Amino acid sequence: MDLTIELRARIEKSQELRQVLLALVPAIRREDDCNDSRIFRDMEDDEIIFLWIEWKDTAALERYVRSGGGSTILGAIDLLGEKVRVRIGAENCWEGIEILKKIRQKT
Repeated sequence: MDLTIELRARIEKSQELRQVLLALVPAIRREDDCNDSRIFRDMEDDEIIFLWIEWKDTAALERYVRSGGGSTILGAIDLLGEKVRVRIGAENCWEGIEILKKIRQKT
């Protein structure tokens, strides 16, 4: 199950956002049931960054979002991100960050 997060950093926070994501990706890759994780930059707009994570299944994605690592990503997005879109699964529509916050609230 793919998780794609599109981020535009707050003014003056672009480099900091990139550094945080670069630091997080190796830890994400070591998570159980994570198949891969990458950071991409938009070729037309250098200020847009994509964080892509491929999980074994939806349950693995949801476990991670509810974990400490998921909390770290959401905290970085809240602190450094200005515009955020989230897509869970390659076929689904883009949604707001609220979709990840709802997953965190599930028990």
